[in-house]
Amino acid sequence: MSSLFSFIRHRYDKIKGDTVHSHPKESDFRQKLKKELYEYNQVLHHGFPTKPSALAYDPSLQLLAIATKHGALRVYGAPDVEFCSTHESEETVTQLLFIPGEGRLVSLTCDNVLHLWEINSDDFNSTLEEKKTFDEFTSDGSKPKAISVISIFDKKLLLGTEDGDVHLLNLHSFKITDQVISQDVIMQNVPEDCKVVSTGSVEALQAHPTNKDKFLIGYDRGLIVLWDLKENKADVTFNASQQLESLCWNRNGKEFLSSHSDGSYVHWVVDDGNQPKEECIPYGPFPCKAISKIDWKTAEGDNEPFMIFSGGMARGSYGDKFTVSVIQGEKHVTFDFTSRVLDYTVLCKADEEPTDPGLEAGSIRDIPHSIIVLLEEEIVAIDLLSNGWPPFRLPYGNSIHASAITASSHVSNVPESLWKKIIDAGNQLFSSYSKREWPIRGGEKQETRKSRDILLTGHEDGSVKFWNVSSVSMELMYKVNTASYFEEGFTESDDADGIREPTEDEEPFRKIGHFDPYTDDPRLGVQRIFLCPVSDILVVAGTAGQVIVLQMEREQRELDIKVSKVNLVGDRDNFVWKGHNSLTVVSGDVRYNQGFQPQCILQMSPPAACTALSVHTEWQLLSAGTAHGFCLFDFCQRRSISATCTLSATETSATDDSSMSRRKSFKKSLRESFRRLRRRRSMGKTKKESGASNRLQEMKSDDGQRAISSPKMQAGRKLAPPTIEEDMPHAERAIEERGASGDGSQCSMVRCLQFADTYLTATVHSPSLLAGTNAGKVYIFSIVLPAYDKRDQEDVTARLSKEITLRHQAPVIGLSIIDGTYYPLPLALEVQNGRAKAPDMSGNHKLLVISEEQFKLFAMPTLKPEDKWKLTAHEGSRTRKVATCTFRSRSDEQYNEMNIACMTNMGQLSVYTIKGLRRQMNIDAINKIDINGIASCILASTGEGFYLSSSSEYARFSLSAAKVVKPACKLTLKDGLRTPEGTPQIIIENYDETHPTSRDSVVSRGELSAADMSLRSADMTQDEVVDYAQNGRTNQRSADQPPLASS
Repeated sequence: MSSLFSFIRHRYDKIKGDTVHSHPKESDFRQKLKKELYEYNQVLHHGFPTKPSALAYDPSLQLLAIATKHGALRVYGAPDVEFCSTHESEETVTQLLFIPGEGRLVSLTCDNVLHLWEINSDDFNSTLEEKKTFDEFTSDGSKPKAISVISIFDKKLLLGTEDGDVHLLNLHSFKITDQVISQDVIMQNVPEDCKVVSTGSVEALQAHPTNKDKFLIGYDRGLIVLWDLKENKADVTFNASQQLESLCWNRNGKEFLSSHSDGSYVHWVVDDGNQPKEECIPYGPFPCKAISKIDWKTAEGDNEPFMIFSGGMARGSYGDKFTVSVIQGEKHVTFDFTSRVLDYTVLCKADEEPTDPGLEAGSIRDIPHSIIVLLEEEIVAIDLLSNGWPPFRLPYGNSIHASAITASSHVSNVPESLWKKIIDAGNQLFSSYSKREWPIRGGEKQETRKSRDILLTGHEDGSVKFWNVSSVSMELMYKVNTASYFEEGFTESDDADGIREPTEDEEPFRKIGHFDPYTDDPRLGVQRIFLCPVSDILVVAGTAGQVIVLQMEREQRELDIKVSKVNLVGDRDNFVWKGHNSLTVVSGDVRYNQGFQPQCILQMSPPAACTALSVHTEWQLLSAGTAHGFCLFDFCQRRSISATCTLSATETSATDDSSMSRRKSFKKSLRESFRRLRRRRSMGKTKKESGASNRLQEMKSDDGQRAISSPKMQAGRKLAPPTIEEDMPHAERAIEERGASGDGSQCSMVRCLQFADTYLTATVHSPSLLAGTNAGKVYIFSIVLPAYDKRDQEDVTARLSKEITLRHQAPVIGLSIIDGTYYPLPLALEVQNGRAKAPDMSGNHKLLVISEEQFKLFAMPTLKPEDKWKLTAHEGSRTRKVATCTFRSRSDEQYNEMNIACMTNMGQLSVYTIKGLRRQMNIDAINKIDINGIASCILASTGEGFYLSSSSEYARFSLSAAKVVKPACKLTLKDGLRTPEGTPQIIIENYDETHPTSRDSVVSRGELSAADMSLRSADMTQDEVVDYAQNGRTNQRSADQPPLASS
């Protein structure tokens, strides 16, 4: 019996040993080193906030705030100054207000809760924090009071409700006061001819610009009341005949405007009472849409005032337009946007600059200089000081989804020469934009050393955009419009989008903005992008099999683009293409502006979407692949070298670009379904037992890494010799062989292409091309290049040298040649220009094959397997994105390692060493149901990454501890603007504002001074005021003692 037990135990251990993938545990030194190299941080969002809902501006601090329907809150100042946070409830923000000059905001969410936010700075480490909430209108047990509008009034917040009442909220305590201006009180104070059965909800609240005791209350049904809070009565009553939308004061405080639902606005004079001075329907007399917001701003000198309003278009002819109109005397421009106007704010010099105390408030001019318009899909800023009122170029908040993003690429450490060329080309392209600096200059950023990094995005309309992602802000540098190279998208001018002067028939409308989600022809879409920062070559591949080679040029030139065609399927008898036709290239000489100019175009046939692209600028070769095969192209001589068809016999009959079925029978499909079901049931128990261990971060050692090691690091190695321990084993899943009975994907699709100079024979290294397909095949071609001096005369030749077929036929998504020191071969021209260290070409090269299921190293040229990591067998996930990245030590810049970064279909980010394929880091980064986010992920060579958190916004993350781009900014406030917690507010009546004694300081958490205490008599008794004057302190009232009414 004992011998039988021993036999069973022996067999179990043998089977277990065959399935376990374990590595020795690393030393303490390696554990410390990993903390210096790897750290996950999701630090930024680039682009336009998704689904915006509210806008606010603080003219004193020059800060702009945007809130969204998901509760996100973004505060922007000068470029690279940004503060972000999110409401815990993630409810829609309906209204947003700044408390002027204090670095505080008040937000109202759709659940009827008010939130107080505060920007706090500790040196250059700033945060946007939620300090208090007010929910008494919904949590006191009585009938909820829905807040319809909020407005700042002195140091209080006015709350207008849908019941028609106005409440006052103390901003210091964030508690409601006892004083209520009810609808009944209003009705008692208005003349008989203005009384109505019901005023409706409070629609607008506007503080008086010159009298701090008065404010306007506007009701939904047209009643407007100028209320005197000190006297607790209605000063003047105005009655409009139409439903009210908004109110605005003239700066003199003697007159104001009201806008209404019928597209009209009414000019009221306070002293004239209920009689309006003027009624106007700007786009009448036919029925018009409501003017949702109106502003009246006085201009400098004797110039006519500005009238600015949104909406008001005639319903019949222009009811579908989204507009903001600007009228100054005879000058009238209606800015026509492509998405709905949510809100706008007018920036005025008078609000931003300190005023002379000797001037009367009514004599001060607004002098508007800019308008910031928040739309559903973008932000537009308009310059009111420059001729023609041109738009500004945005330093942040750009609409990256102006046309849907279809491809992306990241280029780091761009040479200064190319950087300047791109900037110069962009300045010429956007020459019709305003030359003024960005008008919002709030906050202060920390000056740090920046690298020159570019994010390239390809779009559905054929454009390629260059974004500066060197710092926190993401600014558009330049744009290439490849659609203009084809007749289907050709335009006479290559001007920047968003600006076009209107014709006489179109006036006063002027098209403005970038957002244009519609494309005339989907074939123009960009699928792959490659930029060589050393040779200034850009290659763009598209949806209809077009591959465009462009070169950066300083001067404008006229070019006749030549087209080279290549047939990937050859003369296969059974193949008939039923997809779209190829694009037609523009013929004849065409003038191209400074920037990237087309040199040649390769057109692949059938014209299917390009799925893989590789370029070697030193050899002047490129390779492009589709679902039918791949080709090798010489863009020096503009000729095709070879074409390889990857279609199998069963796929030849599938002639569509989107459907290549394997014609599985119903019986076969049913059998496979039952097999998968049984397999899942048998693996269920194993999954539960190994689930916890599979989620752990397994950091594997890497003693053989090549590194540029400093003396300090070398000393550290001697102090901490490695220790050997056994890791926890992994349970392996059974992996189904794909092949013809796979999941229906296109086996012939080319997934990756790579040029390399490696050993295809034992003695000589030579240029080669590697191609990987969806069927798990790897093709290796040997390339023969002519001598350098005969490069443009003699032909380049290529032949198939080797071929690999993976056992499970999983799609190959990455290929790389590794040198003898386990570093990938550098890119073309990198070594010659001092951007990379020369590779080890003495032999011992390895081929790294990355499929969806595993990583595998093969020795070259024998192709003998050396090591592998079974991702799918161990964890059930599949690789979606992969890149080789450089990780530098945060404490020693001289030390670095080159590793593999990987994104899986489960949203997990992992880092693996090249030697030994040992995992160093594993983190759940993206929700596994966010398919678009995972598919759009970019892994940069610097250890950073980007993915689309929504269609309009990139989330930026870092896997490197040393390379982290995050906001480093602070906000400087004046002393005394913020009152300490628990301190009663007192107003000293005889305070002389002409002799301020406060000094500027940085607001810090927990750092408060005596100057922060202001005194308000409304919150104190007479005895407390006397005691404060005598003893310099206040007596605290008991918590149950109610505050005195301010009236």
